[in-house]
Amino acid sequence: MEPTTPGPTIAATATVHPGARVHPTAVIGAYCIVEDEVEIGPHNRLDPFAIVKRYTTLGEGNHLYSGAQLGTDPMDKKFREENSSYLRVGNHNVLREYVNISRGTKPGAITVLGDDNYVMSSVHIAHDCQLGSHITIGPSTSLGGYAEIEDSAFLSAGVGVHQFSKVGRLSMVAANTRVAQDVPPYLLVSEFDCAAHGLNLVGLRRSGASRETVSVLKQAYRLLYRSGLARKEALERIEALATPEALHFVEFIRSSKRGICRDHRSMTGASGVSTED
Repeated sequence: MEPTTPGPTIAATATVHPGARVHPTAVIGAYCIVEDEVEIGPHNRLDPFAIVKRYTTLGEGNHLYSGAQLGTDPMDKKFREENSSYLRVGNHNVLREYVNISRGTKPGAITVLGDDNYVMSSVHIAHDCQLGSHITIGPSTSLGGYAEIEDSAFLSAGVGVHQFSKVGRLSMVAANTRVAQDVPPYLLVSEFDCAAHGLNLVGLRRSGASRETVSVLKQAYRLLYRSGLARKEALERIEALATPEALHFVEFIRSSKRGICRDHRSMTGASGVSTED
C-alpha cells in the first residue's frame, strides 16, 4: 500500500471551503478564511486572520500577513455580486498586514499582481489594477481602479494613484504624492501634485543600469522637460537615441491617455518645458 500524500497545514480554527484547491505545501494560519473557487499554489503562507475570497488564484511562495484580504468585491457601483471576475497573484509576493486587493468589476475582468512584489501594510489595490513585478508599495498607499504600475516602480507611503493612471518602470513616487497624471519610466516624482524632479538615479543604479544607460536617460529627460521643444519633436529626438530604455520612455509617453506629470520647474513658473504639440 502506497503512503498517503500529506495535506496542507491548516489551523483548527481556519475555515477552508471544500471547493478550494490548496497545495499540500501551503500553510494556513488560525482564523483564516479561504472561500470556494480559490486556488492556492505551493509554499504559500497565510498568517492568522488572512482572507482569500472566491475567484482568487495565488501562485507560489506568497506570504499573506495577518488581516490581508485578497479578492474582495470591487468598490464600484457598477459591480454586481453575480459577476465572475478574478484576482490573479503571481509568485513570491509579500503582502503585509491589512493589505486589500479587489478582483475585477466586469464579468471576466482580472486584477493582476505579478511576482516578487513587496506591498506594505494597509495598502488598497482597487479593481482591475495591473501591477508588474519587483514593485515596492509603502504603507497606506491607495491605487484607484484600472491603475497600472510597471516593473520595479517604488511608491512610498501615503501615495494616492488616481483611477486609470500609470506609473512607469523604475520610477519612484515620494510619500504623500497625488498621482493624477501618468508618471513616465525612470523618473523621481514628488510634491502633492506629482512633479518630476529628474531621474530615479538610486533605483537605476540598484537595478544595474550602466553609466551609458543613465547618460542616455538624462539626455531624454532634458529633451522632454528642459529643451523647450514641442513634445512631438522632443520624442522624435529621444527615439533617435535608440536604446531600449529610451524607446520605452517614448512609447510610454505616446500611449498616455491622461497626460504625463510636469517638471517641477514649470510648476513654479520657469520656462523651457516641452509643450504638448
